[in-house]
Amino acid sequence: MERYGVGLWIFGRLVDRFVSPEYKPDKPLDERIRLASTIPLVRGVELSYPSDFQGYSPEAVMDMLRGQNLEVSAINIDLFSRPKWQRGSITSLDDSIRRDAIEFVKNGIEVARRLNVRNINLWLGQDGHDYLFSDHREKWRLLIDSLRDISNYLRDEILYLEYKHKEPRTHSLISNVGKAMHIIHRVGSDKLGVTIDTGHALMADENLAESVYLLADSNIPIMLHLNDSYGYWDDDMIVASINLLKFIEFFYALEDVGYDGWYDLDIYPYREDPVKACSQSLKIIHYIRTIIKENKDKLNEAIKCDDPHKALDAVWSLFLRDFK
Repeated sequence: MERYGVGLWIFGRLVDRFVSPEYKPDKPLDERIRLASTIPLVRGVELSYPSDFQGYSPEAVMDMLRGQNLEVSAINIDLFSRPKWQRGSITSLDDSIRRDAIEFVKNGIEVARRLNVRNINLWLGQDGHDYLFSDHREKWRLLIDSLRDISNYLRDEILYLEYKHKEPRTHSLISNVGKAMHIIHRVGSDKLGVTIDTGHALMADENLAESVYLLADSNIPIMLHLNDSYGYWDDDMIVASINLLKFIEFFYALEDVGYDGWYDLDIYPYREDPVKACSQSLKIIHYIRTIIKENKDKLNEAIKCDDPHKALDAVWSLFLRDFK
């Protein structure tokens, strides 16, 4: 069974700095879970800690999910939405804030254990700098030390570092796949992985497929947050609505390296119907992946010859009707 998932936040209020109240009315947890279950290909949901557990025990949340035949694909630990983290969380120069952030992550790990979930996502959105003359050396030292502390707390879980070029800070510490790999090397833990958020990778001007190969060839676990964008901002749009060819190459690379994890959506349908946006995204993902699986040898031959004409002909002939 294919493991397709959705971030449960997709069905929430969805706010930005222009419409801070909400683009859509807030919904209780059980209603968001129900909406996720109506999408035919969805098998799991990614939960946010602590917001999705407010007023509910982990076991109660799991009961809601089981009632809709859903699993938990991952736990996303929120170290970015509280004012206290605005100058950094696990890299804060304030010892008490930094220690509190580390403890916060460990509490999220405990919740994951109670749910028997091994995938934990960590996006350090507030850890970085805005202006020049920041204490870069100290922040990087604190980042490595804090992740080493958290890694030692992990057992069977994998903590996936989600990188992003910018926003909310003008410069994020973990801003691209190369820096994420460098950090894991410095920490020296096999309990750390990397989340490829496709929109974030496009912001960093990465080739999605190349990022997959870099991580796989370094034996670094991969987790996915799937969305599309124009590349200069984190647009979080319907998958393959903008960059179809890049996603074809991306999913080919994932198939090529034997990726067998979750395909989780992280879109923000501010003005779209969230159920339709998720359904369209997963349908095109499944369609692309099916064609790739059925024609892997043909695609592999075209890629290995390193001839762009042959490669494009091979791809276009598979995905464009009547193309010759």
